[in-house]
Amino acid sequence: MDKVGITKEVDKLGRIVIPKDLRDMFMINKEVEIIVTSDGILLRNPQYMLIKKASLAKSTDYKHM
Repeated sequence: MDKVGITKEVDKLGRIVIPKDLRDMFMINKEVEIIVTSDGILLRNPQYMLIKKASLAKSTDYKHM
């Protein structure tokens, strides 16, 4: 995946808006996991890997003949 850089303003309450196309891409609906690393802050969908694994399992679910 290519790196995407976006600068967003933080409002008076400390909120930022995650653009809709990124929320759709990473299936972020209700929750976001915030992880602090030595490189900065990482935001991710806590269920993303489970969703991706489930969709991959469905797409490769076939019977051997």
